[in-house]
Amino acid sequence: MLQLLAVSSPCHQLCVAASDPYNYIWCFLAPACRSFGGINRFKFLWHDVVLVTDPTALAVIMGRGEGAVDKAFETYAPINKMCDPHGQPNLLTAQADDRWKAIRKAVAVSFSAQNIKRKFPMILERVNEVVVRSARLGPKASIDVDQTALRVTLDVIGLAGFNHDYGCVHKDVPEYEHLIRVLPRCFTEVMLRVANPLRPIFPNWFKYGDKGARAFAMFQAEMRTLLDEMKARGPPLEDDQDIAAQLYRVMSENPAICENRILSEIGMLFVEGFETTGHTTSWTLFNIASVPGVQDKIAEELDSLGLLAKPGSPPPKELELDDLKRMPYLVAATKEAMRMFPVVSIMGRMTTKTTKVGHYTVPAGTIVATPLFAVQNTIHNWDKPEEFIPERWLDVPVETYVYDSTTNTSGGKRGITFMPFSEGPRNCVGQSLAKMEVLSLLAKLCANFTISLAPEMGGRDGVRSRESTHLTLQTAGTKGIRCLLQPRVA
Repeated sequence: MLQLLAVSSPCHQLCVAASDPYNYIWCFLAPACRSFGGINRFKFLWHDVVLVTDPTALAVIMGRGEGAVDKAFETYAPINKMCDPHGQPNLLTAQADDRWKAIRKAVAVSFSAQNIKRKFPMILERVNEVVVRSARLGPKASIDVDQTALRVTLDVIGLAGFNHDYGCVHKDVPEYEHLIRVLPRCFTEVMLRVANPLRPIFPNWFKYGDKGARAFAMFQAEMRTLLDEMKARGPPLEDDQDIAAQLYRVMSENPAICENRILSEIGMLFVEGFETTGHTTSWTLFNIASVPGVQDKIAEELDSLGLLAKPGSPPPKELELDDLKRMPYLVAATKEAMRMFPVVSIMGRMTTKTTKVGHYTVPAGTIVATPLFAVQNTIHNWDKPEEFIPERWLDVPVETYVYDSTTNTSGGKRGITFMPFSEGPRNCVGQSLAKMEVLSLLAKLCANFTISLAPEMGGRDGVRSRESTHLTLQTAGTKGIRCLLQPRVA
């Protein structure tokens, strides 16, 4: 029997054996939080864990003041080894020391509103290519919208950050060595190493251990290419604020930041931005395609902006950046998909001293887990959490992505029940680019096609039965999320 975590107050005790490292969190923790409330304790493998879904406690943990809890850095060690062979940390995994602060400050400039708006024409070009290629396949083609979204995302990261074109949306079948196929193998290996620390030491002892190690090496070689290209370009122009330029500057101005650290930072941008953005788009499309009435309301909104393709009417106007601010229902549908299907299912933090978590005292060295799926799908935090209801967001400001449904307040100071991009000093640095890409792709697809689930998906229940938590929320197997895209204008 596993030893239970000792804390000074009698939280509910949960004793857990994690036989499935992928779906354990997804299948067990959410029902446990519904049954036992907002703060629980249990044993995961050999780790003591406090599980928190209580809105008020979350606001304190994720904040900047007394009671805030930083990342559980040891948990993220496999990501470091994925990004850099020496295991250098990065913005996602490092302690918030002076190096972390210097890099975070530099990269934040790249994602400022002024710089990000320059990327919109590039995003629109890739999205339009997807629209053209999808129409060319015909209305009976079963299109994996998850893979489609991932291709756009990889192209956007490469071009926006490093002026490097991976050409994903132009490829019919990417090569085995292409980064879009290497990354999923790397993410699988990361999860296997989290569950089994012996795996990287003795890869030959474990199934596909060599395959995972080779995937890491291929990813690192690709990141090294980006680093070499950045160095070859030399000092950036004064008005160049792209990620590569900012990383070049921070490396040049801070002798304590080594080249391997920059290599890890480059890799982190793909770890944090690739599957998260792509899967957010595909889970939103899944709900648009399968929940009655949602697609019609989005079409009505697009029509009011002159963006909807209609038979017998002139071609719609081209999407503009400012249009994304005038789509409250599409934004609401996207937020509701983010709530029900958070692509990052859980985040791990660790106490460095005795800390109050809610009413309980937690000793140093304890993992404090914030499971987003449970936070955003428990009956303690949401009314009818199992239902997809975009209308619940229409009275929430469109720019709000940290929200407390129990008090109807934004910003996360009093409580948190929704935080798809995390919150506090470690929130997602690239969220502005992700939002622009997701909304642009959704708007263009919904404006040009009527979208339905392909018959082989088995309807909404069929897709949901294949939900699988790897490093991000996706579907098990190779089917993906397949849809039929019926052009609105033949």
